[in-house]
Amino acid sequence: MTPTQPLLAQLVASLALSPWRSRVLPLLLSVIGFVPVMNNQPIPPPTGQKPASAPMFLSIIQHNCLGSWNVFLSLLDLFKGATTYRSIVLLQDPPVNKAHLPSFNGLKSFFPLVRKPRVTAYVHMSFLSSYPVLPRFKGVDDVLALDISNHPLFGTSFDFFRVINPYSTKTVDHRVHSVPTETLFPDLEVPLFVVGHVNIHNPLSHPLRHFSPREFSSSTPYFQKAAVSGFALLNPPGEYTRFPLVGKAGPSVIDLAFGNPPLLPLMKSWEASLRSTGSDHIPITITLAMPSWSEKPPRPRWADTEWVVLHPIIKGFKVPVTILLSGSLCNRQRYSFPRVNNSSHFQ
Repeated sequence: MTPTQPLLAQLVASLALSPWRSRVLPLLLSVIGFVPVMNNQPIPPPTGQKPASAPMFLSIIQHNCLGSWNVFLSLLDLFKGATTYRSIVLLQDPPVNKAHLPSFNGLKSFFPLVRKPRVTAYVHMSFLSSYPVLPRFKGVDDVLALDISNHPLFGTSFDFFRVINPYSTKTVDHRVHSVPTETLFPDLEVPLFVVGHVNIHNPLSHPLRHFSPREFSSSTPYFQKAAVSGFALLNPPGEYTRFPLVGKAGPSVIDLAFGNPPLLPLMKSWEASLRSTGSDHIPITITLAMPSWSEKPPRPRWADTEWVVLHPIIKGFKVPVTILLSGSLCNRQRYSFPRVNNSSHFQ
């Protein structure tokens, strides 16, 4: 027996007793000093199944796992029986224990090269077989960017588009968060999608909430930078993304999604319809798709209209009274009917 065989035998024995062995295998990050090296090789799809062709739409899941293996397993369990695969899964606070990250059959993970990454992305192998994904690391543990070569995905002329997965947390100075505004909202001329745990409260995302001066001062720089860079908030205003499990705090909207102008035509849907995973955050499903190229309906050619001929006809035309609303309905709904515009511009 070689010197390495006893160590290998101990590792195999530990895996056999591990509670992860049924569905999830621990992924060891080889550490050189204090700098981990990504040792995550692509995992082939199950035997007998061929990778599906990459579709003309992109399904993205975003979720905060609270560092829990159970939440991670519950999230992946939601994918069972899905008619379409989830192309990209963006996680914040993934389960990391003793330099181990979870891996899952059919998915390849990307994460910052730090000892305990706070963000990670899982990309479906079928998607990777058709579209290259290049991870970009900022040298920190709470931001991960993916550059996805999308030609001819979505039928656009861009060479790639970028997805930024942040996990922004509060610092000692309440006015400053761990992820700066310049990192979240860079000025790029390609489709850029920002989605993650941004952890800020603002009336634009939660109109009916009462805000403290501290919340205003910490969130305003982010929304200002987003507006200056042309980003739009993709969340439906007021739709909760977090339900605290303990304490007296109420539901909030802190998992946010933003898109720059080149990405907005690709935005199809934002949903929080998946069941709970045990986390206090709701899994978010976002779909990007090819913009509709259907022809616009014909518009009247007002410049070519012979108004001199039509003027007598229009002047003698009487609008029939066909409004059949009951008086009780009018009183209850308080309908108001606009006045007729008699200006010279009305024809």
